[in-house]
Amino acid sequence: MKTYYYGKVSLIDDCIGRVLKALEEKGLMENTWILFSADHGEMLGDHGLIAKKVFYEGALNIPCIVRPPEGIDGWQSDGLTDHLDIGATLLDAAGAEAYEDSDGRSLLPLIAAGPDAPDAQIHKEAVLSEMGLPPMAYSMLRTDRYKMSVDTLTREPLDLYDMENDPDELHNRIDDPSLKQVRDGLLEGHLNRLLSRMDMTSLKGTSAKGWRKR
Repeated sequence: MKTYYYGKVSLIDDCIGRVLKALEEKGLMENTWILFSADHGEMLGDHGLIAKKVFYEGALNIPCIVRPPEGIDGWQSDGLTDHLDIGATLLDAAGAEAYEDSDGRSLLPLIAAGPDAPDAQIHKEAVLSEMGLPPMAYSMLRTDRYKMSVDTLTREPLDLYDMENDPDELHNRIDDPSLKQVRDGLLEGHLNRLLSRMDMTSLKGTSAKGWRKR
C-alpha cells in the first residue's frame, strides 16, 4: 500500500514538473502565481489506520506551497493555515475582493514580509476541521499547542492532545482534570465562534436515513 502511494506521489511530482516546464518554455513563470496544496492527507498505517476520516496529523497536515511571480528564496513557516486561507490568498493575488464573512486570511502579507519578519511563524491562532455525515458531525480545533475534537451538535469534547509534548498523538488527555481550563478555553475562546455560522437546525433535523435518500 505504501509503495503504491509513494508511486502516486512521484507521479504527481513529475506532472507538476511538466506544468512548470511548460510555463518556463512559454515565458510565463514571471507572471504566474503557483500554489500547490491537497484536500486531505493519508494515514498510511499510522495508528493502524488508512484513508482520511480522522483528525490525526497524517490525515490533516497537508502541503501548502506558494511561489509568487518572479520567485523568492524558499523558506518555511509553521503558522497555522487552512483551506479558507488558500481561497483568500488567490483572491488577494488576483486583486479581487475578499469573501464576505469568511475566516480565510490571505497568505500574501506573510510571504511578502519574508522569513525574518517577527510574525513569520505566526498566521492564525486556531484552525478548524470538520467531518461526518448528518446526523453525525465532528469538529476539531487546532492551536499551536493543542488539538481538541468535539461532537459538533453537543460540543462534548472527545479528544485532546498536547501537540508540544505528544506530537505523535498517543495520549488522549480529554479526561485529565489538570487540563480542564485548556478544554474550556479552546471551546469558549475558539470553537464556539468558528462553529457559530453552521446551520445547526438543518443538521439536527436530518436523519441518517433521510439524508441517504436525498
